[in-house]
Amino acid sequence: MKKIVSIIIAAMMLLTIAAFAECDTTVTNIDAGMNTRLTPPWYIYQKQVKALFEHDPQIIVGEIYQQENGKDYAFDIEVRSHEKFLALDRMLIRFRLFGNVALTINLFDEENADGGAPIDICRALFDGNPIVESIEDIVDLAGTHHGFVVFAPKVVQYYADDLRDINGNETTLAQEIAREMFKDMDGVNFCTGQVAVG
Repeated sequence: MKKIVSIIIAAMMLLTIAAFAECDTTVTNIDAGMNTRLTPPWYIYQKQVKALFEHDPQIIVGEIYQQENGKDYAFDIEVRSHEKFLALDRMLIRFRLFGNVALTINLFDEENADGGAPIDICRALFDGNPIVESIEDIVDLAGTHHGFVVFAPKVVQYYADDLRDINGNETTLAQEIAREMFKDMDGVNFCTGQVAVG
């Protein structure tokens, strides 16, 4: 019995490796008779970025596209507020590697300049975005500034091939996306506001 289980696990691992190596492998659900494609992680990352800014009319996240080399991918973000552009330009990780595939994020605005204090950059970036509850600058007893971007206590969903979800969605908090998406900002923390009780 242990040998059969080991063989099944090894076969499943080989199928998984083949699916990710091809990134276009079709997985057939024999019971339902339907074809489903696995979403590559660079597509999921673009969906995370889009989910974080989908309610902000000044930040438009474009669709992902394949670059001219035929191997790497990119997507564009059009920013209609110069302050938000500067904030994104300073905070956002613009180049990510997923195994042997590179993802580039292109920002578009009419000008470019230096930003400012990290908490001010966060204020500029998230101004008017209803997913943010507040942005706080707390000074401790030693005089050190600690910034907190406090997201509303609501879930964020985007399609991510999650087999544990009936619709294939990933359900998370905005703080988790922000922590992964933005560069380390000295003195800035991403968190979620408290849920009102009673």
